[in-house]
Amino acid sequence: MAAPIPARTDDPAAAPGWASPGHPDRGTTALLLVGWGGVAVGIGAGDGRGPWQLLFVLVGWFAVLLAAGPAERARRWAGRWHTAVWTGLAGLLAAGVALRPRYYAAGRWADLSDVLGVAAGLLTAGAVLVWARPPAPDSRWRTARRLASPACFWLVTGLVVAAGVAMIMAAPQPRIDVFHLLQVSAGGLFDGHDMYRQQWAPSRAEYPVYGLFDVYPYLPGTTLLLAPFHLLFGDVRYGLLAALVLAAVTVRRIAGVTAPGWQARRDTGTPGGGASPWAGTTDSDPSVPDPGVPAALPLMVLVIPGAMYALQQSWTEPLLIACLAGMVRAVRAGRPGWAVVTFALALASKQHLALLLPVAAMWPAFGPRRVLVAAGAAAALVAPWVLAGPADFWADAVTTNLGYPVRGDSLSVPGVLVHAGITTGFAPMPLALAGAYLLAWRVRADAAGFCLGAAVVLLTLDVMNKQSYFNHYTLPMALLVMTVSCRRPGHELAARPPGRQQRRRPAGQRRVENRSSEAPS
Repeated sequence: MAAPIPARTDDPAAAPGWASPGHPDRGTTALLLVGWGGVAVGIGAGDGRGPWQLLFVLVGWFAVLLAAGPAERARRWAGRWHTAVWTGLAGLLAAGVALRPRYYAAGRWADLSDVLGVAAGLLTAGAVLVWARPPAPDSRWRTARRLASPACFWLVTGLVVAAGVAMIMAAPQPRIDVFHLLQVSAGGLFDGHDMYRQQWAPSRAEYPVYGLFDVYPYLPGTTLLLAPFHLLFGDVRYGLLAALVLAAVTVRRIAGVTAPGWQARRDTGTPGGGASPWAGTTDSDPSVPDPGVPAALPLMVLVIPGAMYALQQSWTEPLLIACLAGMVRAVRAGRPGWAVVTFALALASKQHLALLLPVAAMWPAFGPRRVLVAAGAAAALVAPWVLAGPADFWADAVTTNLGYPVRGDSLSVPGVLVHAGITTGFAPMPLALAGAYLLAWRVRADAAGFCLGAAVVLLTLDVMNKQSYFNHYTLPMALLVMTVSCRRPGHELAARPPGRQQRRRPAGQRRVENRSSEAPS
């Protein structure tokens, strides 16, 4: 049975065991980071394709399931390796900078993008390492503490933005259908064209890529969000880069890494911030404060192995990451209206986000009523294209996705089994998702529970889907980063939400209650 929610507090003394080896909260964080690292290796080593890379993804998936499940003994054991896991994560980030496939990029701009991206990755790795194993004050490496300063976030973000711009200039016409369909649909939007009736070149003979030629497989929100960037800059990928940066900045606000100093702090909405509720004591010296989460944590949204490869290919997951991060931030800040808007934008952008409707409904601070409003707003946003051509919309946005065959290069269980002549069919998918929803129900207490539940559901979908590649896994990876950003010591992910009697309060008092349970105090 789930444990009750402890009282909300930012007093480090309220969670005296947080920094002790074997504490389950530390173990949960360690498992989440192992999950992120396993998936990162899997998608980075083979560009999101291939059978042996799936082994790393499965290890990551299993670690995330353990973090969300009732296996407290496993979490306590993982807690003993908390510092080692952070150290290993720094090594993974440093090694990941070498995984920079170019494909359609060449020349000086591609070289510049590589150099800037490598610098961003190494700085992030160094920041995590210095945070995990800070040098002694009298050490000759004491100046390395500056790497762990929150100010390093902006330096790395600037490097990533510059690397992204250089990559876009190095590959102005990548030979992938996603780029062309987004470009043409965004340009056609201002001319009144229906994206579900367009084709992406005058004829197939003039189409420079192999892939979708007259099919728009997404929901209209994707093009609506990217169209302004096509109008201003002539390339939708600037919008994806902006969304990625916005997501990282939002996760930074969620984590509360805003105050000066090398120790992470919780944003209080007032100048100067406040003491981090993650604070405890270090393993080696109980008198030394534990900084909680590194200031570099939000940068893990930006510097995943092969980040510039994803941008070059025009994959749209940054839009979804930014929307979900905005949703979580809005709820924690006590702005449910903005949370509904950002969730509705995500729902109106890509079909599989509908799988998160039950997860959002389980989250007490969001709830079923806001889920219905968000779903209704998303439906209203999509409705003009449905009414304009219901058959075209159905064929592109529904039938095409459901009719995809299992591909042997898919980074998923069906994609690997097909090599052995085994076709799994559709049955394993709902069974796996049913288990994922049970875990999401178990961790439903707060923002961290929503992020973890959403990560479990989407990661399970990717592992069991007919076609899963690099880009599909980046969304649950970002949700894992958001989960760690939301967590605080002494608050178990398996906590039970408040009972009915606690929730039945006057409307004004409910709003104050929501602010106290999700917003930083």
